[in-house]
Amino acid sequence: MAIVLGVASLALYIRTLAPGVLPGDSGEFQVLAYQFGIAHCPGYPIYLLLAKLFTFLPLGEIAYRVNLFSAFMAAVTISGVYLAARLLAVSRWAALFSSLILAVSYTLWSQAVIAEVYTTGAAFVVFILICVLGWQKTGKSSLLFIAGLLGGLALGVHTTVAVLAPGIFVFLWLNRKSHSNFWWPAFGGALLGIFLWLMVFIWIDWYYPPANIFNGAYETARSAWDLSQEDIQNPWVRIWFLASAQQWRSALHFDLGRMLGELVNYLQQLPRELSVPGIFLSIVGWVSLARKRKDVAALLGISLITHWLISFNYQIGDIYVFYITGYLLLGLVAAVGLDVFSQWVQKISPKWGPAVVAGASILIILFSMKSLLMPRWASVQRGEVPFIGDENYLLWEDPADMARVASHTVEQMKPNAIVFVDWSWLYIYYYVAHIEQGRMDLRFIEPSPRADKPGLPHSVLEFIEQNIDSRPIYFASPFAEVEAAGFDFQRAEIWYTTFYRVVRP
Repeated sequence: MAIVLGVASLALYIRTLAPGVLPGDSGEFQVLAYQFGIAHCPGYPIYLLLAKLFTFLPLGEIAYRVNLFSAFMAAVTISGVYLAARLLAVSRWAALFSSLILAVSYTLWSQAVIAEVYTTGAAFVVFILICVLGWQKTGKSSLLFIAGLLGGLALGVHTTVAVLAPGIFVFLWLNRKSHSNFWWPAFGGALLGIFLWLMVFIWIDWYYPPANIFNGAYETARSAWDLSQEDIQNPWVRIWFLASAQQWRSALHFDLGRMLGELVNYLQQLPRELSVPGIFLSIVGWVSLARKRKDVAALLGISLITHWLISFNYQIGDIYVFYITGYLLLGLVAAVGLDVFSQWVQKISPKWGPAVVAGASILIILFSMKSLLMPRWASVQRGEVPFIGDENYLLWEDPADMARVASHTVEQMKPNAIVFVDWSWLYIYYYVAHIEQGRMDLRFIEPSPRADKPGLPHSVLEFIEQNIDSRPIYFASPFAEVEAAGFDFQRAEIWYTTFYRVVRP
């Protein structure tokens, strides 16, 4: 059943998969999975290594293959949800319910059709839980070792996977009397995973391809973080800069008012993630776990609360994608809730109980699937990405149109040009120039990557001074700091795109 669910989910995601290069982070992952280079903070080395494997598939273009990797990992996640739910000792119907609603939940589905890290992170979350729950059931310490190994490696996929750690620690402590000798396997696996994460990090950083994030953003803007050119050339400084998430540190600070506001938004979005029956059954599941299985309640509850504490205080524009971990936890608890309902039906009607349970489960599944799937069914029929243009979704523009503009523009760019463009266009240009057209002479740079310090870093002005006499330099939009530094802008049309060339007066 887990395999069937995974295959069915994969078919849905492939049907609605983005076909080509994408803007923003997705474009970055498409380029750097192929060139094998470190991405923006915190680097994502394990994700890039796994995505790199998909770039060798003889299917479509490079961008499509990296998008396909997200779809595959989302399907793996759905298979894992079924297995994790069964390990919670729920019925097949209950496990089927949680798997199906999560398969078509808005956020997981939306990330399954583009090049992103979140479905891979979700797969790691689910299989860590499978190993921990499997250990409780079998007592096999090897499962804890694997859970720790996956946890350490997950730091190179998405650091939010670490929200499981406090809940797992308490879960192990509560099971210490029935299971002995478990700390060393868990911590040993975690240490090995962290070591492998660091080794892959060093390997990819050493490779240092042309479009890596330092060439694309951090090197020229280094003064925004008080880094020197020597710092940028030091691999240990680069790795620490990325792994410690220097770019995003200022976005995380605890604020009770903001937390409450985000909680309200979160609750308002839950129906499109779990369905109304799923929300109700999740409440029933929490009550049941708190009464009968306090260790599992602690595992899932502490993980969820830790996830909320971090996510609700992280001030970034696309915070909604961080909530996938919480939706997975709630979906598993909803399976417990449906199982409780099934047991109640069995008690009040022993003779007809199984048939009534099956019928009621089918109705609940169908109703939930209809509410989650039907708003995007027309897109499924047409074989289109269902989310482009939705409020808050990152793909608010047509990626195919952006790629077409970039392609014509790159064809007419002067040799060895340096072009400063905003983040949404940065890696579309890199993809078109480096992968499609072989224009390795072109360099594209995000001018101001530190959002909490608006304006142009003075190191960008130093970079312009060093290169203006040997290479043409363009900006997608003029910056007052450039003119204040003694340079002028000349309007330049490249194809039908307006740029501003930097010249000496």
